[in-house]
Amino acid sequence: MAFVNVTTWYLDYQGTAVVLPEWPEGVALVEAEIASPDLSQFLFCAVGTHWHWFSRLSWTYQQWLEYLTAGNVRTWVLYQQGTPAGFVELRQHEEDSVELKFFGLLPAFIGRGLGARLAQAAIALAQQWQASRVWVHTCSEDHPSALKTYQQAGFVITQTEQQEEEMPSDYPTAALAANFVHSRIAYFAVKK
Repeated sequence: MAFVNVTTWYLDYQGTAVVLPEWPEGVALVEAEIASPDLSQFLFCAVGTHWHWFSRLSWTYQQWLEYLTAGNVRTWVLYQQGTPAGFVELRQHEEDSVELKFFGLLPAFIGRGLGARLAQAAIALAQQWQASRVWVHTCSEDHPSALKTYQQAGFVITQTEQQEEEMPSDYPTAALAANFVHSRIAYFAVKK
């Protein structure tokens, strides 16, 4: 493992009520209503590996399944012409706040004007979940425009932290998510 100095910003949504955006032709945001560790792990890695997301790389199939079936997580997948382009994961907390837990576009879809609309959709979907508070956190290791995108969407920084984070020293190998692959094989071998 390697240590990296990371700045984390916590932001609360301070804007008004938001409506779901109009999408260009061939673009749709669809809720993944069936808990699927395979889909969620794919989205996490497909969007996050470009920005060295690491928090869930060691998760097993069972950890994903338990997280997704707890009843407080919802995921939407953004498609462009039938191809996954990005996703939004919302997590409701006990105090009725909704966290925009993960949000992003696959690298090939960045720069197509989808990010701001996806942020708008995430806020609207969180508000529809009757949230008393909508919030997000991002860090200095995320997409260089992440903080700016959230602020332009109406989020305001409420807290900033700096700390050393333990990151995989061999990120490309860690991004292969071997724990997930091995545990998935074992999970379904038992089901036979």
